[in-house]
Amino acid sequence: MALKTLNSHASKRNPESGLTLIELLIAVALLGIVLLGIAPLFIASVKSNYSANEYTSIHNLARDRLEQLMSLPVTDPQLSAVTGTFPDDLPLRLPDPTTGLPTATSPNNPFLRTYEVHHFRSNPPLVAGGAYQLVDVGSGVPYDFKRIDVTVTSVRQKGVPSPLPSLLGFGQRTARVSGFIKNPDPATNVN
Repeated sequence: MALKTLNSHASKRNPESGLTLIELLIAVALLGIVLLGIAPLFIASVKSNYSANEYTSIHNLARDRLEQLMSLPVTDPQLSAVTGTFPDDLPLRLPDPTTGLPTATSPNNPFLRTYEVHHFRSNPPLVAGGAYQLVDVGSGVPYDFKRIDVTVTSVRQKGVPSPLPSLLGFGQRTARVSGFIKNPDPATNVN
């Protein structure tokens, strides 16, 4: 009896059953429409990840340089006695990972890092319980604080080919961090 039932089901099947060309074309068209709808999400994700990576890089470069400068004594030449802006201090070439020496083929130019140093004198409050005021002072004047502002900008330097062409069409990004150093001897350490 079981054999007879099995044979009856086999004889009812169409020998040409399967996927037709039209069904395949419809399936491919539906898949294409779905992928076209999802593609902008992937592109936006790549742009967001690239942007976040660049923001992190410029902020870390700025914080690192600020910490280096903040650890120096107030009389150090890098914190010159003259207030002003100091030029980009990043090396022009990236080091070779194996030797540690700068290479001729790896330009280090996606970022520009500068810093400024300003001297301030603190004035006592005008009224009791009021806030102290910091006044930017010129050269030759005793000062109480140095303010260091480090700025990192994601730009390509002119005249130097960039290893990271701006294929994703992002604009310029800038990070700026600041810190104050107290002058331990304002009478002697004059700017």
